[in-house]
Amino acid sequence: MTDLRELLSDDEWELLCDCCALCCLYKIEDEDTQEVFYTSVICPYLNKETAHCNCYAERFDKMPTCTKISLESLPKIAHWLPKSCAYRCLYEGIQLPSWHPLFTDTSEPAAALREKLEKICIRPNTCISKRTIDKLVQNSSVPKSSHKLTRLLLNNVIEDIDI
Repeated sequence: MTDLRELLSDDEWELLCDCCALCCLYKIEDEDTQEVFYTSVICPYLNKETAHCNCYAERFDKMPTCTKISLESLPKIAHWLPKSCAYRCLYEGIQLPSWHPLFTDTSEPAAALREKLEKICIRPNTCISKRTIDKLVQNSSVPKSSHKLTRLLLNNVIEDIDI
């Protein structure tokens, strides 16, 4: 039997995205448990109002850490995509959420999430004092690291972002 994923054109594959923008948030993964923590730090190229990339065609050149969501990459990245992500659902053989834009004329849950992200997200170059970072890392319940970016991210872990 042919896998539905193999029948999709590139354009059809792109239409699976509901534009929740969660894949554009920096994430921290606990190496021991593989638990993923989303942060409020967003890619500098994400347009928070539209949840679209401002440099989509050149994103891999401008942002080397950007990950292409493809059939080939899903086995490695599906676990950090949101549970409602169509790519993750397809990979795991789960039905898409009934609110997905392919089934409805609206994606209210994704739109509500984008509104929330617009309010709480920061750019990675946002200034935070070293003293504030140290204090927050000391009080953090997630893995600690001496890596500068990871320390910044730990201070911005978002709780409860599932749609």
